[in-house]
Amino acid sequence: MSEQQDMNEPASATLGTTSESKGVASSGSNATAAPSGTTDTPGATTQKASQATATASGTPQRSMAARAFDLLAIFPLLPLTILLVLQTMGGFDARALWFSDEVRHADVYQNVIDAGKWLVLQLNGVPYPDKPPVYFWFLAALDMIPGVRPPMLFLLGAAVSGLAVLWATYALARATGNDKATGLAAGLILLSGFYFLGVTHYARMDLLFTAVITLSHLCMYKGWRRESAPAWLIAGYALAAVATLIKGPLGLAFPVLSSVLFVLWQGKVRRLHNRDAVAGFAVMLIILLGWVAAAWMTGESEYLRNIFQDQIVKRATATWHHAQPWWHYLATFPAAWLPWTLLLLTAPWGRVLRNPVRDALDTRKPEGLGTAYLWISLLSGVALLSAVSIKIVIYLLPLFPILAIITARCLLRLPATNSRVFYLLVSLLLFILAVGLGGVAALPLLPGSVRDALPPQALALLDIVAGAPVLGGVCLIFALLLFKATDRSQPRGALLTLVLFTTVFVQPMALYTAPSLDPVMSPKAQAEIIGAHAKEGYHPLSYRVYPGTYTFYAGTQLEEITQRDWALLDAALSAHPRAVIAMRLDDWEQWPNRPASAREIQRQWIVDRQFVVVVTESAAPDAAAATPEGAPVPTVETPAAAGTEGHAVPDAAPAPAVPVEAPASPAVETPATPSASPAPTDVAPAPQPEAITAPDAAAQDQPALPAMPAPQPVAPQQTGNGATAPGAPE
Repeated sequence: MSEQQDMNEPASATLGTTSESKGVASSGSNATAAPSGTTDTPGATTQKASQATATASGTPQRSMAARAFDLLAIFPLLPLTILLVLQTMGGFDARALWFSDEVRHADVYQNVIDAGKWLVLQLNGVPYPDKPPVYFWFLAALDMIPGVRPPMLFLLGAAVSGLAVLWATYALARATGNDKATGLAAGLILLSGFYFLGVTHYARMDLLFTAVITLSHLCMYKGWRRESAPAWLIAGYALAAVATLIKGPLGLAFPVLSSVLFVLWQGKVRRLHNRDAVAGFAVMLIILLGWVAAAWMTGESEYLRNIFQDQIVKRATATWHHAQPWWHYLATFPAAWLPWTLLLLTAPWGRVLRNPVRDALDTRKPEGLGTAYLWISLLSGVALLSAVSIKIVIYLLPLFPILAIITARCLLRLPATNSRVFYLLVSLLLFILAVGLGGVAALPLLPGSVRDALPPQALALLDIVAGAPVLGGVCLIFALLLFKATDRSQPRGALLTLVLFTTVFVQPMALYTAPSLDPVMSPKAQAEIIGAHAKEGYHPLSYRVYPGTYTFYAGTQLEEITQRDWALLDAALSAHPRAVIAMRLDDWEQWPNRPASAREIQRQWIVDRQFVVVVTESAAPDAAAATPEGAPVPTVETPAAAGTEGHAVPDAAPAPAVPVEAPASPAVETPATPSASPAPTDVAPAPQPEAITAPDAAAQDQPALPAMPAPQPVAPQQTGNGATAPGAPE
């Protein structure tokens, strides 16, 4: 499509609100059209003549990168797959599992495999109603691949789920009438997005959830466009049920709400009552009720009550955690969609808003229905999430494929001037990131007054982060490439440059920077200390720590007291005087009836709060009998991680820290621990990385739970492929 032809399209074509384009060469205002009257002649004469003609007509010559884009668009799924593999494969086994979802879901998975909890999940030996089971079945399937073992299994699951999202995004783009170039651009937009890049390196079920919802959208759209389409609608509703069993009811809410509004937009209300629609809805109910019935038959009626009452109703209407105002996503979305949020500043709004009512009504025509479905799904999804009480940025992820398709349509149709301005802003953003990462590298050189102004939890991370100069250098190089060496007037070629940036940037981040953060992001160090003491006969216990934090790496279940009740802790220690306890630093300092024998043996930041490991022992005969050899408390020391430097622990606690002898475990560093400020007394919150570098974590502040029964050590168990879980007793 020539630039002149593009100008003749309806005004809102830039934002993808008109009929879909066909063919690779038709997308984008920067494609070169052969001038009329040009004839083929041999040799350089033809090339020079065509260049002169193109220059005279005002149409720029297409860059090599733009031509490469068109070549990749012939088989779009191949380059998308290769890029995703390059972005993720280096980090499969490079770091420990992080707080909170990764380590907790790892323990849930071990219960699926080792204890056979396939229908009713368990965490730390008790029912876990927060999540349905299908994601863990998916992990079990990956576990059958030779050589795959935890914790690599969980990060591989994130990468495979990310690939499924890319393929589903491309399929939805094509189903809604877009050409291959737009489908390729949509996938590249996801691969160059900072937040999506982070989620593919964090083990959660949200990417798999997103992929299945996107496929449900595809089937629903195909079905509702026809007068009768039982196969498409049954598949769409079945996928909505599967998505619900991956994470929760939003899995059916997104596609079902979009379907109803789309049918209403077409003016075909009776279509909702057709036999194929009823059959599809019935299949969805059968799948969901089948799982409920199976769980009920196992005797878990209280488990199901918790799911429907606490996990669904209360989270939607009056959540006990992550409650935010209705406008929360309007404030956080711009950061989550970087760098593509900048496109809002450069879109040709004068053309877009020339006649919005007419353009919107045009989407009711057959050629515009694909665009209508995309916009209906996006807007209704944002409205639905804004109406729900609980709000976390990662809940936006199912909308990313739809938004990527709309963004791709806008990008490929940008006028040359707007494209130049957009990529100029992106290069400026990369330059700012380079300066920020340079500041992180220079942090040790800053005066103490500047360091003291930073929050202590930020210092705990910044003092151990590695690779900041390398990451900053990558940002600076690509900022210069986009500014000086890229034809920014041609959005296709510049898009490839941006994807190349994220692919290069993620290599040192996954292999070097992320592992360096383990001492603050992972509870592995404290969990292994707890596990070592449990082997020596100490009773493992946690007080007001998020449930399931230590179980996976400790290799044993813990008695967990999740509410602030000192009497429960005193009762637990009366029954088990010889104990190893994980607790928050502020609780350790404020413990009213702390036993005289209690002493701190390790202290660690975990994300945004300090936790300590404490041992207590008694000279009572029953306590001595608990250890056959009568051995003293094993001393455990957390060695420094390679490539990082620790800082002295301040004497904030009444009992000084006692250095002890290390168990057999990988080297882990005790991170910097500046003077701790008093922490709030509610349950420790989960990390909510609203920044793009880290995905969102799960809810933290749960309702108070009763004290758990005494734990039973977990014997060495084999995973699905025969590998012993890390941290399990030998």
